[in-house]
Amino acid sequence: MGAATAAMVAWGLSGILVVLTKEPGLVVALERLLLGVPFVGALLAFTRRRLDWSTFWRTVPGGVLLCGDVAMFFSAVKLTSIADATVIGALQPALVLFVAGPLFGEKPLRADFLWTAVAIVGVGVVVLGSGGTGSHQLLGDLLALGSLCSWTGYWLVSKQARLVRRAAPGDGATSTPSRQAIGTIEYTSGVMLVAAVAMVPVALVSGQRFTVGTPLDWLWIGLMTLVPGGAHLASNWAHRFVGVTVSSVIVAANPVVAAGAAAVFLHQSLGLVQIIGGLAAIMAVAVVAGRAVHVEAVEAVAA
Repeated sequence: MGAATAAMVAWGLSGILVVLTKEPGLVVALERLLLGVPFVGALLAFTRRRLDWSTFWRTVPGGVLLCGDVAMFFSAVKLTSIADATVIGALQPALVLFVAGPLFGEKPLRADFLWTAVAIVGVGVVVLGSGGTGSHQLLGDLLALGSLCSWTGYWLVSKQARLVRRAAPGDGATSTPSRQAIGTIEYTSGVMLVAAVAMVPVALVSGQRFTVGTPLDWLWIGLMTLVPGGAHLASNWAHRFVGVTVSSVIVAANPVVAAGAAAVFLHQSLGLVQIIGGLAAIMAVAVVAGRAVHVEAVEAVAA
């Protein structure tokens, strides 16, 4: 729980660092991921671990989804407010609610769907309450929505990779999963490498101008590599011990950190309507996942 919370705080600060750089969003995303590769590579070497091919291929889905998330989120915060982008991202637990059942055996109640609807309405209030009607505002919000979908996919495949390993074909047990997880450092290293490689053509096709950047830009990008980048290590480690519904609720507090930091450092003000809508969305999501936490506790005691 502590590791997941630390990751949430670090991710809440990532939008601030992106805005502080003067380079285009996809350029920043590419540079951040490229810097992350030697970071996790050094960590592999320091811990004397290695990333073999069988493990690497299992990290490809997570890497591709992370590339999509980073590309769209970094572009979104350049076009819309950080509050809008992060509160839209706070709907992740609502998506997890619908998908985690088939994947992890969770059974949502009718009340869960009602509270999920409340969360969606709350997010709508935040977006519409911003007063932005231009094409850049709308595009930014749509990119934030796309980032939400990619991030949720990354969250779920990372959970599976950290918990379950399918038996290799030909060993006589192809339909039976074995409880063998990919190591945190190996998984994060593979994901970062795949995401960095996938981001290269995305950035090139975008047509955004590549510049050397100022020393201050590289300072912010370096901090992005260490702080939000290090959060992936913390969250992937937490996946081994914390239920996916619980961890997604912790991450749902991301907008509180992001909006507060944006108000302090970027002077992005929040209206009363936006505050009320955002709180309603986050509280509704917390109610849904709070029930799941209670059910998990009851089942654990029964077991």
